[in-house]
Amino acid sequence: MFFDFRPSYFQPGFPGGILAVAGDGITFYWDDKDLEELIKNTVTRIRDMTPVMKAFAEEWKNYTEDRFAEEKDPLGHKWKPLSQATRKQKAKLVASGKIAGMEILHREGFLAHSIFPDAGKDFAGLYSTSRYAAIHNRGGKAGKNRKVTIPKREFLGFGKEDSRAFQETVADWIVLGRR
Repeated sequence: MFFDFRPSYFQPGFPGGILAVAGDGITFYWDDKDLEELIKNTVTRIRDMTPVMKAFAEEWKNYTEDRFAEEKDPLGHKWKPLSQATRKQKAKLVASGKIAGMEILHREGFLAHSIFPDAGKDFAGLYSTSRYAAIHNRGGKAGKNRKVTIPKREFLGFGKEDSRAFQETVADWIVLGRR
């Protein structure tokens, strides 16, 4: 896109629109090659969002790991505290040196480290390889004869911070081509 100065013989309001007098004016010429290239690149990026989805899935995994440290769900709510029985059991394990602390959903660290990103051209996701991830994430009955109630302590999910990061990441990719 550029401006070009050229002599102008156009006189608005004059019958026929042209006045045969010497004059000067400015004419704006639109060169849409850059815009066409921008649109073409944007469409190409939208058709295959794999790079941005991979980048976001990795970022989402980091947010999820932070939730374990903060003991909060994706919306920022604290997890339900450990039951009295679980606190007693963990205290014995800490005293014997078998585990390091009293953190919720953290005994040996397997659950927190069992989360992996997944992504493709039109999706980003997380999954856990832990067989007990679902019961802790969603809550429910567990144990022999399903007599133990495990409270919901959601760690896999999509919160406000995740949504903000996703929107920024996608916008950067579509408009600027940055992951």
